This record gives sequence, C-alpha cells and structure tokens, in this order.
Amino acid sequence: MNFSDDELAMIAILLDEEEEEKIVSREPRKFWVHAAWKKRETEGEFATLYKELIHDEIKFYEYFRMSMYSFNVLFKKIENDIQKQNTNFRLCIPPRHRLAVCLR
Repeated sequence: MNFSDDELAMIAILLDEEEEEKIVSREPRKFWVHAAWKKRETEGEFATLYKELIHDEIKFYEYFRMSMYSFNVLFKKIENDIQKQNTNFRLCIPPRHRLAVCLR
C-alpha cells in the first residue's frame, strides 16, 4: 500500500497525539516506600510498644512468649544473619524489629 506524503503526515500526527494522550493519562507515580511505612520509626508498633514492654518483664513475656533475657540471647545469636543494608531509597528494618515481628 502506497501512502501519499499528506497521508503519511496525517498518520504521524495521529500517532503523536495518541502517544501524548497515553502520557497524560498515566497513573500518578508510585513510590517505593508508601508514606504510611515512613512513619514506622515513630508511630509503628515496635517504636511505641517495645519501649513500654522492656520496662515490664511480665508484659514482655506475655507479648513475646519469652523472657527479655532469652530474647536478647536469641537476638545476639542471629543479629548478623537477619541484618539488611540501608539503600539510598529506604531504610532497612532493623534486626531487633525483625526478630520481634517474627516472634509475634
């Protein structure tokens, strides 16, 4: 099929307009870390509850099903194995938090 120069120009313009519509209609950019997770350092369960639990051995035991001493011994044994690296995009979950989540 042979197209004239005018027909080719029209096709190019239509394709260009179609591409612009796709760019405009894209969803808002999604971020690697949701805003809710950024608050975990100050408002997360570990940040709020753990501080209270370390002052009450009985509540600590009820929550984690182990004594603080056992928790700390276990933590020292596995700390290096569950440690992750921070990146430029986000902070990793600290090993103590990881252990608490796992036990919970």
